[in-house]
Amino acid sequence: MLDRYHPVEGTVKIGTVAEAKLTAGWLFLSGADARKFLTDLGNQPGPQVLGVAMPPDFAESKVFAVYSYADEGHVEDDENPDYDALLAEMQESAKESSTQRKKAGLGGVELWGWAEPPHYDKEQHKLYWAEKLKFEENQGLTLNYNVRVLGRTGHLVVNGVGDLDQLELVANHSKELLTVTEFLPGQRYENFDPQYDKVAAYGIGGLIAGKVALKAGLFAKLAVLLKVALKPILVGVAVLGGMIWKVLGGRKKQQEAQTTEAS
Repeated sequence: MLDRYHPVEGTVKIGTVAEAKLTAGWLFLSGADARKFLTDLGNQPGPQVLGVAMPPDFAESKVFAVYSYADEGHVEDDENPDYDALLAEMQESAKESSTQRKKAGLGGVELWGWAEPPHYDKEQHKLYWAEKLKFEENQGLTLNYNVRVLGRTGHLVVNGVGDLDQLELVANHSKELLTVTEFLPGQRYENFDPQYDKVAAYGIGGLIAGKVALKAGLFAKLAVLLKVALKPILVGVAVLGGMIWKVLGGRKKQQEAQTTEAS
């Protein structure tokens, strides 16, 4: 089934900025092949999608992960977010997005909470967390598993796809990808040069809060197609349908205030 997407093994390139040293049994669809795979599942992935990684158990589990790159600047990690307060803000943001979905004729959505609370490894500059989402058009809850690898002038986005009852499996696979994925020399976090490189308008808290992906129709469409083509799984892929960016945190608010004062 996957042959037409030209899967590769071993060490694979993630665009021009990173690589993943996949262990035995993992497959990777690069660039256009990854986007074709996602398109065939009923999505409209943009050029930011760089690849799809499939674990050795893909034939049975239908779990996979989508790689993309956000070229939005160097994310400073000098804050310690209050994740409970952050979740409350994200839930309010989700309510606003749900209203927008309903105006577009789509079902509403709720952010129920953390499936796995955020964890940031400051030494490795790697972050992961998982959300539980409830879409009106889907039965049950949707899992949105998020991995971020911070780099010099942007960050890698890796989103695990699977059913909520596959949380442990998705988590294990996502953390394995987190371990084997690195930016290329010159593109790594420590290569940041403040004289030449831009800084992102948000820190760790904003990075998490800004990725509550509730874009119209993506999840329901992919879930329905997976039920037909693969197995009944509900999907949470934050990057594919475009993203709603409501960046939270003091750094963003401070910049907005400065802009208002300047005008």
